[in-house]
Amino acid sequence: MDEMQVMCAEADPALDFPLHTEWLKDLAIGYVIDRGDKFTFISKRHMGEESAITEAQIKQVAIANFVRDFKFTPMQTIFGCYGLHGASDHCATVMFVEPVWQQLVGQLGKDLVVAVPAYDLLFFTPADDEEGITNLKFELYKIQGMGLEKRIRDYLFLYKRESKEWSFLEDLGEADEWDD
Repeated sequence: MDEMQVMCAEADPALDFPLHTEWLKDLAIGYVIDRGDKFTFISKRHMGEESAITEAQIKQVAIANFVRDFKFTPMQTIFGCYGLHGASDHCATVMFVEPVWQQLVGQLGKDLVVAVPAYDLLFFTPADDEEGITNLKFELYKIQGMGLEKRIRDYLFLYKRESKEWSFLEDLGEADEWDD
């Protein structure tokens, strides 16, 4: 048997499947170890049989590490919304980092409509800005035709300032759905 066959034979889906939490719509949160030249998803096997660390603690450590290692600042976009300037490959991860959103809604003082069309793109606009939401939707439509390699989805989410909660708003779908 070659090495790959041995690894597959020894795999246990309950232990080897990446730890993850279902989020909204069809998105999930997973945790990785940065090995410098690659990332390794954390699984229950990494935690050991009698681990002293829980999944909740892993999430807490991951968020603390993210806040420590990456800084993002809001910037005005040319299409009248906001984006984040910072470590671009980690923009999608910002969705799950509460301190960033507390800061943003603190600065803007409003609920936010948010889109993350790709790993390296995150846009938002105040939820009461109808023109901003229209511009955000149009920008997502334009991005669909660009052939980006790190695409996620054309979803809109709502972040509520007071309750600090996320909700799913809309799936803008593929370009052919815009013809309706």
